[in-house]
Amino acid sequence: MAIMRWDPFGEVLSMQRELDRLVRRFGVGGGSDSPSSAAPWMPRIDVRTEGDDMVVYAELPGLEREDIDVSVTDGVLTIKGERKAESEQKGQGWLIRERSYGAFERSLALPESVDADAIQADYHDGVLEVHVPKAAEALKPKTHRIALGAGGKK
Repeated sequence: MAIMRWDPFGEVLSMQRELDRLVRRFGVGGGSDSPSSAAPWMPRIDVRTEGDDMVVYAELPGLEREDIDVSVTDGVLTIKGERKAESEQKGQGWLIRERSYGAFERSLALPESVDADAIQADYHDGVLEVHVPKAAEALKPKTHRIALGAGGKK
């Protein structure tokens, strides 16, 4: 049996993907003519390493900077926001309405040694980019050598 290194980010992202899949599959029921009947909206994210840093990308098309909240609480990075539905105007009706609207929240557990004050976020062209310094470095296994004693028995 091979020994495999535990990847906490991989486990968290796997659980998040499974939850997203279930939410997309079951959605919220109702008719197709009301904005509240669409499946819940959950932005897609990518997480990658850049050297010792971790970078989170979130697709947030149609949102303004003011509609996005990024925070870290107890070692959990949270991205929240709301995409508001277009109001229907008199004389205009919907033929097809597939886009989803509403509030969303995505959370990722960060490694323990991450400095929350050093995290930076930027938003442009509908993509939120969150840089988490030294997060990838914190996930690398660390080996500590233990000195052997003089060899005498007690």
